Amino acid sequence: MRVKRDEKKTAAVMASILLCLSCLAGCGTAETAGQETETSAAAESGTAGEETGATAETAENEPEAEVSAEETEDESGEPESESADFVYLEEYQIQDDFDGGKEYALYAPKGGLNEDGLFYYQDHGVTFSAFVYKKSVEEDWLKCLDGKAGQTGEFWLEDLEYSDVNVGEAVKKGDDGYVILTAMGKDSLGTPYYEARLFYMSVRAADVGILLDMEVRECVQDEETAQLVDEVARYYDLDLSGFVVEDGTWAEQSAQDTADFLDIYEPEEGEPVLEKVEGYQHLGRLTLKLDDAGNVTHSVLAPMGRDTEAEEDEVSAMIHGVHVQIAGGYDDSGMSVQEILQEAADLEVELRNDPELHNRNAKASEVMPLEGQEKGAFCTIEYEMQNYGSEEYHKSAEIAWLIEVEEHYFVAYEITLWSMDYDKNTNSLIKELEKAYGFDLSKWYAEE
Repeated sequence: MRVKRDEKKTAAVMASILLCLSCLAGCGTAETAGQETETSAAAESGTAGEETGATAETAENEPEAEVSAEETEDESGEPESESADFVYLEEYQIQDDFDGGKEYALYAPKGGLNEDGLFYYQDHGVTFSAFVYKKSVEEDWLKCLDGKAGQTGEFWLEDLEYSDVNVGEAVKKGDDGYVILTAMGKDSLGTPYYEARLFYMSVRAADVGILLDMEVRECVQDEETAQLVDEVARYYDLDLSGFVVEDGTWAEQSAQDTADFLDIYEPEEGEPVLEKVEGYQHLGRLTLKLDDAGNVTHSVLAPMGRDTEAEEDEVSAMIHGVHVQIAGGYDDSGMSVQEILQEAADLEVELRNDPELHNRNAKASEVMPLEGQEKGAFCTIEYEMQNYGSEEYHKSAEIAWLIEVEEHYFVAYEITLWSMDYDKNTNSLIKELEKAYGFDLSKWYAEE
């Protein structure tokens, strides 16, 4: 599936070159490959309401054995003072919808949704839910936890995406109890990641508890995950040191798998197909038709990937932070390739210095003759592009060149490099472009 590219990124040198040609080749739309993000683990949490309803029926006619607030706090191991300086946790009041809306205090991550007797939070790689859990007075709390953990473990074992499933035994902690599960899951590309899950029962009466369910997945954790998990561990006096992966292999492997995924070339039905070329992993060959009769043609090399688009007179691809666009056109205005390219470069510098487009410090090199071409010229435009949603700027460059293939028939090339979008395969692609077109692009290699 292809989605429309960011208009702020659309290269203007190519557009300007083509506008200078009196008879333009068909300009294709610029699009980029969509990619699914990680799926939420929230679905299982949705059973909370059903489980509450089931236990409410069981406990409907049972006497309610009260436990004092002081006993609960002391025996459960929770801190004597709830005014600790937490950055990520705060106190909520969670309702028991089956007992007239009676409320119980709950410490949970800030910013969660708390309504209809259910608390839910998902951010920083952590999914945290809680609800009022009821049972019969005779039923053992640890058996309740073992049952809940067992159901989750069975679900993981039946799911082919999970392996190395480990279901711990429920541990008593004062009146409370908890159980920890771990497993290896797989992300949307099949890359393994570590997952840990905590079920904690905070007992409030002989037949009433608050069931906390916290899940941490390596594939979506960020720089704030560890501190959030640490605050949960401190408040509930638990050892959760194995929940956050600091030196796992998922991040490195996922980055490579994602880059490789973008290299999958599946041309749309009916569009021209790039042919593989010996000695190149990323580039394929396409012959452009520059006139309607097909008498004037030009062979080019362009990246093959999920976002490669080809027409009879144009090919473009955006992959690994590199955008390549090659298009043919006709012009009988009498302007030289240097004049056409100079006009296009001037327009591009003006555009890239427009503060509304979040670029700065744009400058163009001198337009120079293209070595090996009787009628060819090239130039380089460098600028800084602001990263999405931040104040950071990243170096960017456009290398544009124009060749007059036959009288009045031109081919315009442009390579645009956005360092903010570089990935594991960027350098190998740039080196192939150097090999194909003879430019030294080492200044814009990705840092390794």
